[in-house]
Amino acid sequence: MPRPRESRQIWSTRENPVTEQHLDTILTKLGQDLRPNERTDYLVLLKAFHDVTESIAKLPDYEPPTDLERFPRKDIHFSKPEDNKLGAWAWKFTVKDTRPNGGILSGKTVVMKDNISVAGVNCLLGTDAMTGFVPTADATVVTRTLESGGTILGKAVCENLSMAGTSFTAATGPVHNPYARGYSAGGSSSGCGALVASCAVDMAIGGDQGGSIRLPASWCGIYGLKPTQGLIPYTGIASLETTMDHTGPMTRTCFDNALLLKALAGKDNIDDRCIATPSPSEIPDYPAILDEVKGAAKTLEGFKIGLLTEGFSDIPCEQGAMNDTRVSRKVRDAADKWKQMGASVEDVSIPMHALSMDLWLMIVRMGCVPGLMGGVIGRQGFYQNQLTTKMSALRTPEGWDKLPFTAKNMVLNGVYMQEYCVRQLYGKATNLIRLLREKYDEALDHFDVLVMPTTPYLATSHAVPDATVLAKISKGLGQTMNTCSFDVTGHPALSMRLPQSDRSTFRPIGMLPSLDDSSINLPVGLQIVSKHFQESMIYKAAFAWENVYPNWKDC
Repeated sequence: MPRPRESRQIWSTRENPVTEQHLDTILTKLGQDLRPNERTDYLVLLKAFHDVTESIAKLPDYEPPTDLERFPRKDIHFSKPEDNKLGAWAWKFTVKDTRPNGGILSGKTVVMKDNISVAGVNCLLGTDAMTGFVPTADATVVTRTLESGGTILGKAVCENLSMAGTSFTAATGPVHNPYARGYSAGGSSSGCGALVASCAVDMAIGGDQGGSIRLPASWCGIYGLKPTQGLIPYTGIASLETTMDHTGPMTRTCFDNALLLKALAGKDNIDDRCIATPSPSEIPDYPAILDEVKGAAKTLEGFKIGLLTEGFSDIPCEQGAMNDTRVSRKVRDAADKWKQMGASVEDVSIPMHALSMDLWLMIVRMGCVPGLMGGVIGRQGFYQNQLTTKMSALRTPEGWDKLPFTAKNMVLNGVYMQEYCVRQLYGKATNLIRLLREKYDEALDHFDVLVMPTTPYLATSHAVPDATVLAKISKGLGQTMNTCSFDVTGHPALSMRLPQSDRSTFRPIGMLPSLDDSSINLPVGLQIVSKHFQESMIYKAAFAWENVYPNWKDC
């Protein structure tokens, strides 16, 4: 019988850089120690583990394929100020299919939020705290847009690291509201909202973790859908908090919104958020709902709409509330018009909705820290390893100094939770979110959709450059009170554009004067929510409303 080899030779037979100093450093970080007679064995194990890490590090990475021959990138350039009056363009370029197939997006121009990877194009993420991230693979939404016949014209500015609901935090400068220069376009998909509303493009693909599709849709007067989580793969898009990452369509018309969702939806067998999502071939024909609505005498006969009581408030801004009661009244008036189409419209109370922002804060504050300061783990999918490496710059003094006030606040809050709060707080919030989801579903057992204002007040003016941190935060305080709820529960939610005027009287029924300047009229958004994977219900309500009250903003 062969003689057993020395045990230490089994674990490591080659030179290894791991020393006792490494072991001591790890133990110091843990605030722990080892029994003296065990130190040598644990050092052997650590050396063996190092050998494994080296073997994996030497392997080539595995990325989703990108067909640069079929979809070449042309004329990549940074937009000049005179061609970027709203400050909404990040990079401009042209990408389209060299083998067109008459897809459903043929003839449509599209812009991507600048946290979405387009291979060969610098991804700014709205920040200068880290630079030089040039993706080598396209996001799934990019590939599907191109395969469906869309022409991508560039990347739209996003707020700094996608962490603001206002639009003055990007390192490239503020994004202006198309209706009023100096006012917010909403964020963090600020450039998307401004470019679609100003008719620079037909469509945009935004991202949403707290309202970042729906907030700019509301303040810019367009349609913005945060779909059911996982309906559209998030593959190749910079994550903020993996349990609430969403991407979705932003358009001027409801039909275009449904069309773009049809092109993008369906699992890609990469993103594990899509585990319950059907394949693209099994996705409903969302645009066909428009024909169904147009063909009915009473378009919404039997349709039940619930006005979420806790989503409206009667306390005015002047008394310290984070809402404008005119917005609530405008949305109620608009919702009342569904009765003319055969729908029933009733109030419904879900008291736990008032707690949803606090629950969202627990998750996003603690959940964002790994992504910002160390790299996300615990998910299956495509990891953008180059971005993870670049993000390490945020841990340097220079990177920290360049972080926006929103990111610093999130990190400080998240680390505070880790160090000083009850350990199970993140888990408790997650459990309560499941209860919140059930409460919404209970209401949706009786109603087809829930309706409320998207944002509780109109677009605010930009903060001045030397404003204090509190002054900057005040520009968006309470802005997400009706949007972040559905990021944590995953319900689909559409911010619906109300028309600027009635065709017969030209009265402004979707606009209100700014509280700061009555000569400025700003859009109001109405939010529609349905059960998971019931986007068709949302579109039915929105199509019916738009069919009777068309939008009157011509490009």
